[in-house]
Amino acid sequence: MNFVVVLLYLISFTLIYQFVGYPLLMGLIASRSNSESKDYSCKHFISIIVPTYNEEKVIKSRIENLLNLSYPKNKYEILVVDSGSTDDTVKIFDDLMKKYNFPFPHIKLVEEVERMGKASAINFGKKYAEGEIILVTDANSIFDKNVLTEIIPHFKNQDVGAVGGRYCVSNPENPLALSESFYWDLEYIMRRGESALDSACLFHGEINAWRKNIVDADTKMLSEDLDMCIQIRRKGYKIKYEPNALVYEPSATTPNDQIKQRKRTSIGTIQNIFKHFDYFLLPRNFYSLLIFPSHKILTMLSPFNIIAIPILYHLTWDIKVISLHVLMTISIFIVLFAILMILKARLIKNRTNKPNISLPRIVNYVLLNEFLIFSAWIDFIFSRYSVLWEKVESSR
Repeated sequence: MNFVVVLLYLISFTLIYQFVGYPLLMGLIASRSNSESKDYSCKHFISIIVPTYNEEKVIKSRIENLLNLSYPKNKYEILVVDSGSTDDTVKIFDDLMKKYNFPFPHIKLVEEVERMGKASAINFGKKYAEGEIILVTDANSIFDKNVLTEIIPHFKNQDVGAVGGRYCVSNPENPLALSESFYWDLEYIMRRGESALDSACLFHGEINAWRKNIVDADTKMLSEDLDMCIQIRRKGYKIKYEPNALVYEPSATTPNDQIKQRKRTSIGTIQNIFKHFDYFLLPRNFYSLLIFPSHKILTMLSPFNIIAIPILYHLTWDIKVISLHVLMTISIFIVLFAILMILKARLIKNRTNKPNISLPRIVNYVLLNEFLIFSAWIDFIFSRYSVLWEKVESSR
């Protein structure tokens, strides 16, 4: 077997592992791991930071949601960090506070004069935070009332530096949002397994809690949440995933908005790979050896692997070799995908009656995502990006 054929099978194995092998591995680990016992009497004081920029459509409902969490009201505070909004965000917040007649939780508005991105807003809010634990969330998200109750007990373990919750798409009835919801179901499976093995690869920007004094957000990073996870793990702390801490947010419902979101997160991931390259070059734990490379690095390389296959077909140009390769690749993929779907059905207890997603829609979503990752590499190479987040209006 010549070098081209060996390379062809190696690339195919890498793609199968990335798309179904690794999620299946993490799913098996998750299914065999016992739920960690939690001491619900643990009640650290927590500061919830909500960065805002022109959030007049959602700020009222967001604050009302945070005021009604099932956690002692004197054990958390809400900090709205507004970064130069030009709409009525601040006015709506002020009007809401005039009607607020309770001493707890404390609610503060702190304002950045200039809009400099989410990472800057997080660091700015942190200066005013009184809590030993910081929780960052988005203005257009909605928490389940038990979020703090489920997250905080993890911090009783001094080895835990951060905890992420579970992101749920709140509008799965939309066809585009349904594809996104399927993606997050796989993320749920992987993060449960990762958390049981070592640490979750990352936490959601919509719900992440961490010890105040161990990390700052890097204002140059588009995916500051991923960067903070890597920073925390590099310092020796674990990152736990709490599937019972639910945050709901509508997914983008237009192709342009989905493209905007996915490309931004891809550029942010590429940034992090280069920033922390030395950490992954010499792995020292399961996070740097297996979890991050499988979950993120392979994903960022997959468009190039996909492009390489037809090129290798052309180089070998042997119908028997190509036919056998196609048959074996598709067969292995189908078998592993079927096992993954069975495991998914056992692990995920759907809280809403989501419609079933078709295989063609999954394929379409994957191909679009691969194209966006490829485009992200081009934008990264030519520095065509900004840390100022572009609002996705269809998710508000």
